[in-house]
Amino acid sequence: MTWTDRLAPSPDDFAVLARRTFEALPADVRRQAGEVVFQVEDFAADALLDDLGIEDPFELTGLYSGPDPARQASDPSTPVFVLYRRPILDEWCERGDVALGELVIQVLAYELGKVGGIPVDYEAGPLEDWSGTLAPSLEDFAEIAGRALEGLPPPIRAAVGDVQVRVEEFADDETLDALGIADPFELTGVYEGVDLTRRSLFDAVPGTSAIRLFRRPILDEWCEGEVGFQSLVQHVLVHEVAHHFGFSDAGIDQVERS
Repeated sequence: MTWTDRLAPSPDDFAVLARRTFEALPADVRRQAGEVVFQVEDFAADALLDDLGIEDPFELTGLYSGPDPARQASDPSTPVFVLYRRPILDEWCERGDVALGELVIQVLAYELGKVGGIPVDYEAGPLEDWSGTLAPSLEDFAEIAGRALEGLPPPIRAAVGDVQVRVEEFADDETLDALGIADPFELTGVYEGVDLTRRSLFDAVPGTSAIRLFRRPILDEWCEGEVGFQSLVQHVLVHEVAHHFGFSDAGIDQVERS
């Protein structure tokens, strides 16, 4: 697909997706599971994680609570299936080769399989909309970044000159150490080269500057759901272009408005 300014899947999107993907499970699985209520939360509560002995909230993608599907006839309580949006999106972004709907079905089937012996193996039916969507790839990032670079106002684009845009999963350890950053998710992009304000007429012809964008940290910020994907990639790129001109972080808003 061509990525535009789409927001990350919201809890409401997940609720629709969960019901749709549940209906894509084999009929005998749905009969055993019975009538399931779906809830969507960003993360599991700390108390629940403690009860389950889980330290990292990203490790829990879903949880079934209710009667064993095999004994529902004697237990009238309604089963509840909770999907945890951020851990599922994190796995979706990390894997990159599985559609979101397929991943949700895997979570559903795995949890139901644990409580009622429902077989996990299945074949997903036709998937549409978010269901069939893969996470934005390195190529998707490069396409949007390239358009954003070429879409800069002509005077700025001409002044920027020959700048390479590279997209990587994360910054390497050397880059993180040089910037004093411990968590690779904290760095979404970096400009490498001599900014224009520090070049002299007597300098040798500088090498090609580069803007490096880091896919996973940008996607992690996108998954918070407040900014469209295209806008976020453009923001990171413009931020780094501003560094090319020697702007401080405080002056970057002015560059973006221009």
